[in-house]
Amino acid sequence: MSGTLDLTANESELQRYLDEVDENGYCIVEDAIEPALVTEIRETVARVEDELNVQPKGNRIEGFATKRMYNLLHKDRSFWKLPIHRNVLPFPQQLMEPGAILSGTTCMHIGPGEVHQGLHSDDGLVDQIDVPRPRPPFMVTTIWAFTDFTDSNGATRLVPGSHRFDHEPQPGEKPDYIAAEMPAGSVLVVNGGTWHCGGANTSEDDWRLGISVQYCRGWMRQQQNQYFSLSPEDVRDMPDELAALCGFSLYRGIMGHIDGASPGRFLGAEGMAETAYAARIKAIDEGEEIGGIGTAEPEAAAAD
Repeated sequence: MSGTLDLTANESELQRYLDEVDENGYCIVEDAIEPALVTEIRETVARVEDELNVQPKGNRIEGFATKRMYNLLHKDRSFWKLPIHRNVLPFPQQLMEPGAILSGTTCMHIGPGEVHQGLHSDDGLVDQIDVPRPRPPFMVTTIWAFTDFTDSNGATRLVPGSHRFDHEPQPGEKPDYIAAEMPAGSVLVVNGGTWHCGGANTSEDDWRLGISVQYCRGWMRQQQNQYFSLSPEDVRDMPDELAALCGFSLYRGIMGHIDGASPGRFLGAEGMAETAYAARIKAIDEGEEIGGIGTAEPEAAAAD
């Protein structure tokens, strides 16, 4: 676990991983997380779990022996480092769009005796708006390993190539799968259409600690509500890049404004001082066509 990787400085390496996601529906990036950050997050999770008395939810989806925490960014500022990490953020921006936003942050601490989840895809709800599979990803999930992920302690199960399937997992369907075994410090990147699930922890005393950082397209509703889980002080204090990822900037200069301003500006975040339509107004003033809005005058209607 060297933590020396920097994908922002190595385009060919990043492209190799992107090609793996395109082909298989996932990739594993080893040495993505600095050892110091691995230690910091382990200690933070232990402390916050204790402070909040986190206990298993007791159901098949969230687990019977799994300690889960959602909306991590307000629970401790150490978690702020994850969504904007240099070895992770390029994936949603490349696989979806530069305007991708943070959908959710979830800690999954899987204990001995946990059973496996059911197979699912993270963007399966897109079926409800009649966008047939296979399709470009509407979500990208990154699963961070803060302990080793092994076959016996519940490593994520994946069905390679399932992002190209024309349907969601069906009851009773039993496709071949692999266990995403990886050492601590690694990150698993998953296309939102890839079938996967949390594995069963059949070990005697090996807790598997992972954090899921999920992204979605900028116009989609986020899985976890960032606006009410973060305080105005959080938004003002966090890096501009993170505030924008949480949805406090404007999507394509228009969507999400409050009285013509970005939500971040409304809350006093100076770096989010955006005005709705500013880019389009500038483009029109310069005579450019942008987003279907230009300077051309409408033609007069023909007389009947």
